[in-house]
Amino acid sequence: MGRIELSLEVRFLALCRQPGLDCRTRQDIFYVAGRAAMALDLGHLEAAEREIRRMEQVGSMKQWESRCV
Repeated sequence: MGRIELSLEVRFLALCRQPGLDCRTRQDIFYVAGRAAMALDLGHLEAAEREIRRMEQVGSMKQWESRCV
């Protein structure tokens, strides 16, 4: 559980520090990180890992979209 919690924190901070993130993307990352944190609080490790992957997808998709515009 500690490994997942650390992974969430590190990945969340890395995503939030990316240059060029708009407000909407940052809000999406916060939302999904919150879902992962709630899953951890409830002891649902698989759900927390799934939300961490989802958070990374949100960050990478938004970054890809901004490059295409």
